[in-house]
Amino acid sequence: MRLGIWVTAVVITAALVIVTARNGKGFAEPGTLIAVLGFLVAAGGLVRNLLHDVAEAEQEASSPERLDRLAGRLAEAVKDEWQEEWRLRRLQDPDPLPVPWALPEPWLSDASGDWHDTVDPGDRWENIAEVFNRVSSRRMVVLGVPGSGKTVLAVRFTLDVLRRRQPGDPVPVILSLSSWRPDRESLRTWVAASLATIRIARVRGLLANGRVLLVLDGLDEIPPPLRTRAVSRLNAELDTATPVLLTCRTQDYAEQVERGDAFTSAAVVELRPPSFDDVSTYLVRTARPMRGAAGERTTRWDSVLANLRDRPDAPVCRTVRQVLETPLMVAMARAVYGNGRADPAELLDPRFTNPADLEQHLLEGFVPAAFSDSPEAGRAGRWLGFLAAHLERRQARDLAWWRLRVALPWPLRRLGPILLLGAVGVTISLALAPTAGLVAPVAATAVLVGVCIGYVVLSHGPGLTLLQRGRVVRGLSPVVGTAVVLGAIVGTTARLGGEAFDPLIFGPRKSDPWNLVDGGEPAWLALTAGLATVVVLAVIGIVGEPVPSTASFSGRRQSRTALVLAAAAVLTAVGSYLLWGSDTLVIGVSVSVMTLLYALTAVSGAKASPDAGSTVAARHRPQGRARRRRRLGQAMGRGLSAGLIAGSCLGASFGLAAGAVLAIRTGMHQAIPEGSDAFTLRQGIHCARTPGGWSHCKSPEGERFVRASREAEVVRVDDKPSWAGTPQFTKVACAKGKRCTTFRGLIELHVPTRRFDIAPVVIRLPDGTYANWYPWYPVDQLPPPTLQWLTEPGPGLRFSNTVTFGLVSGLAIGLVGGIVAALHRWLFSPVDIVSALSPRASLRTDRTTAITQGLIVSLFGSLATFLPFLALQEQESSLGGQVSALVWPLVGSLAIALSAWGWFLTARLWLCGTGKLPWHLMTFLNESHRRGVLRQEGAVYQFRHARVQTQLAAAYEQQAFDTT
Repeated sequence: MRLGIWVTAVVITAALVIVTARNGKGFAEPGTLIAVLGFLVAAGGLVRNLLHDVAEAEQEASSPERLDRLAGRLAEAVKDEWQEEWRLRRLQDPDPLPVPWALPEPWLSDASGDWHDTVDPGDRWENIAEVFNRVSSRRMVVLGVPGSGKTVLAVRFTLDVLRRRQPGDPVPVILSLSSWRPDRESLRTWVAASLATIRIARVRGLLANGRVLLVLDGLDEIPPPLRTRAVSRLNAELDTATPVLLTCRTQDYAEQVERGDAFTSAAVVELRPPSFDDVSTYLVRTARPMRGAAGERTTRWDSVLANLRDRPDAPVCRTVRQVLETPLMVAMARAVYGNGRADPAELLDPRFTNPADLEQHLLEGFVPAAFSDSPEAGRAGRWLGFLAAHLERRQARDLAWWRLRVALPWPLRRLGPILLLGAVGVTISLALAPTAGLVAPVAATAVLVGVCIGYVVLSHGPGLTLLQRGRVVRGLSPVVGTAVVLGAIVGTTARLGGEAFDPLIFGPRKSDPWNLVDGGEPAWLALTAGLATVVVLAVIGIVGEPVPSTASFSGRRQSRTALVLAAAAVLTAVGSYLLWGSDTLVIGVSVSVMTLLYALTAVSGAKASPDAGSTVAARHRPQGRARRRRRLGQAMGRGLSAGLIAGSCLGASFGLAAGAVLAIRTGMHQAIPEGSDAFTLRQGIHCARTPGGWSHCKSPEGERFVRASREAEVVRVDDKPSWAGTPQFTKVACAKGKRCTTFRGLIELHVPTRRFDIAPVVIRLPDGTYANWYPWYPVDQLPPPTLQWLTEPGPGLRFSNTVTFGLVSGLAIGLVGGIVAALHRWLFSPVDIVSALSPRASLRTDRTTAITQGLIVSLFGSLATFLPFLALQEQESSLGGQVSALVWPLVGSLAIALSAWGWFLTARLWLCGTGKLPWHLMTFLNESHRRGVLRQEGAVYQFRHARVQTQLAAAYEQQAFDTT
């Protein structure tokens, strides 16, 4: 309730500011000042209540019952994911290769006490979970040489723990350490980001309450300079009671212990090579059977293994036996020769006397053997080699579809979707140039440049969506700095025109606060509009590193979102019709129909899956109306706070910079020059003669006027109000009985300081009286420099108008952007859903989310802007509605383009168009996963082993080098 009151206060006071400024009185009136102060007080209270409500929400999210539910769902998701991965790796077909383990040298272990007594001589790697439970610290490090089966052991450990898990026990989660940069982020931050590949809310709560058992795979995959930092963070950030299983290569861990520190209180085991008998049995069991001479079962491996057993000291046999001591090479041998298409007897070729050459041979044959029955067999190796080289250059293992943009050339890597969308817009504007002129292409290009500048600046900042201490200033400083620079540029390049004479030619009247820069350059204004567009996107949370969305749109939630969008589309169509009439009705109806089709599709999809529409939704949606209202209030508070603060800072910085520069330029331009042509007209009034026959004059109060150099005959007509003109122009009025007075002498033309009912220019008659100057033709004959000097506003008025426009526009942008951000946050806030996400499912989810959020931004942004303009005058509302119709679809389009799915589309267009990857990329990656070349970890793929990735990358680079 308190949050709603503060939000209402913010909206009302912001509306008062806008309406007051719209009346042309600026901030000089006491009512406006009170409104501004009220806005500041309301905004401060809003932020205070927001932080208080967020703290309450976090406390509620950490309740034991809710954590138990989340932990149970997380266990189900992890179990489903790794059971599927276990089957795809054929580890159950028929059984995994037995890998023995033993205790390493004691100095590698930092376990408190002598845990060696708990080790049973009969322990094998199959019961590693039981051994882990015997360690009092529940911390263990698994060592081994490259390819010794450490990852397979981690998967077996995870499945065994899940199989025996009881309610309240921690959930094992396998995370690859290759993506962690301990010099940039803490362990908990990285774990929370990694678990985003699984749909799970309240990750930090589970971590803080000991509900997660971390299975950290591949400490050796962290770059050596950062490995010591990683171990230090593990020791410092994990509680002593936190269970952890860590895997690492033996040599790398030994170097780490010597150079830095060991993993505190962790027991250490080391995987040893399997015996030759176990390897022989495994290869024979997994090979395709053949009929022997007497009908017995035999395989192509039988003669090779017999040769290895009978001649162990032969150079080739010794090499083969040594290579087959590594489980990875055994798996490669099974993949290459197990299907019967290749003969393993070639392993006894004399050229394989070097173990490195034999391992190279097996690795090179792995991908062709995996794709032997695929129509893409000839190109699969090249495509996988490009992906492997891409990961090797980044020193990464995770093949994430949303990070493929890193493989793009610069500047596509930084601005790909923006440039693609901008190219479409500029092309359309150029196509319309023959009929509409060059204004549209220039404006479209300027908006594109502004969006690019704003995105480059804001994408490096901490973001504008979180109002936390220490982040507000850092988040807004790029906005303020860029706005100041653009404001200074606009103030420097804007034309110093006189708009007060003719609003249709020179723009709005000078007392109108909506006039940003009188006669300003449209290109610079469009560039500033592009920056404002990116600020709105930053408030919504779209600017920055693209991360796939995990928002769920299944069942009732999808139906609710679709119906909300449909209602917004209908209201937008009605608003466009009321603003512009029947000309835009077709566009509005088209948008409404497309959105309604989306809504009907979503509703039919929900009905088609009753489990998603009832069971899952009922299971996972927040409990109780109070919680839903609180979530809406928090979303409204966060959105409005971020929007109003960012918008006001943007508008104030731009207005102050542009206004200051314009005021300085105006003062210099309006100064009376000193020299031979200067004279004093009256006391304190200085003038200067110009070649055009008119004198520029300025009073001590700063009033400017022009004085004629020749006498003229003027007739004043005493009417209400009185006006003057030439005898020919006033002849009809005088004939009708109006009182007329004729003057002859030097006249002066003045621009009044306030609006007049008839004419914007008044004449000072020779007797010192003033009258409206109705006939404009003598003014039209003024030289352009004199007309400009006469009609342009003074420095103070220009500064106040520009600052007022900046503040009002910033508040309007912040208010509408905050409302849209609040609705976006409310609809896309995470719910208590936990499920395993595959890469293809993650892509589909993000695509749905991106399109939905683009529609939300476009429709509700336009709707929130239409409503105020409907209350304005017809001409002004039409102009504002047209601006709204252009801005918010642009914001919505950019929201879609800058999503993870939009970045993926851009990367796919370039990489697939250049032949580096197939057009059906996700299908190909899924096929590679099914064939065992890739493994899946949440929403990302990884190559089966680091050595497979290295081999493919080296082969691709060598092929590219040979081609060049």
